[in-house]
Amino acid sequence: MIGYIVLRAALGLALIAALSALAGTFAVLRGLSFIVAGVAHAALGGAALGVFLSSSGILPFDASLYGAIGAGLLLALTAAYVGERGAVGEMETAIGVAFALAMCVAVFFMYYIPPEQAPKIWGFLVGDVMLLTDSDVLLLLCITLAWLAMVALFHREFTYIVFDIEGAEAHGLSVRRYHYALLLMIALSVTVSTKAIGAIIVYAVMIAPVAAAANISSSMKKVFGYGFIFASTACFSGLLLSLVLDISPSAVAGIVSASIYLTTLFIKKGVR
Repeated sequence: MIGYIVLRAALGLALIAALSALAGTFAVLRGLSFIVAGVAHAALGGAALGVFLSSSGILPFDASLYGAIGAGLLLALTAAYVGERGAVGEMETAIGVAFALAMCVAVFFMYYIPPEQAPKIWGFLVGDVMLLTDSDVLLLLCITLAWLAMVALFHREFTYIVFDIEGAEAHGLSVRRYHYALLLMIALSVTVSTKAIGAIIVYAVMIAPVAAAANISSSMKKVFGYGFIFASTACFSGLLLSLVLDISPSAVAGIVSASIYLTTLFIKKGVR
């Protein structure tokens, strides 16, 4: 039984590393790394709402994950709407306001939730990869496959959106469609990953490996590749150390991710 739990956790972390390379690359290169933190904390507010609806009998099932996903997608839609013309500064302001609103919602509903239900909310804050279920891993797999399909089909369009959204629109590209799709997929990836590694750590694991890859890479393909390698190194370092020592795998993953980024930053500065 323990072996199956570890195997499931390892598979979940491998998928999160893939999502980090995919979603994180587009978020970093688009200049929207803050959306990862915003969505993660919006998911916390959505989870609190979901737990409240379940514990009060309004919904007959555990709606914490559904609430988290809904809140994350709502924040992404808000940011996408504000930034339809590529105004990154306005998008970050909207994300910040939605971030604060989501945390207020979380605190508000936690007051009315039975104490024994509170761990469901805190689980989204700190995460625990060992508590992933089969359905959680299946959802991670589906999102990863969706990302791979979208990148294979629309890599050129997404690249235009990331680097030159105004130029893409001038060339007749349906900017609005790809802009919304990109942000919604990033939000979905972050929300589902948050259940495994927590809202606090997901920013480091989603952004730092890709930012490190961007420091040493000269092409987008290399950013994808190195980003996956760095994210995998961080995630599996956390898992392995947690099996040997009584420590949080998510915390170690975050520390390793940040350390890799700082190392590549020093290398980049040294080369210059």
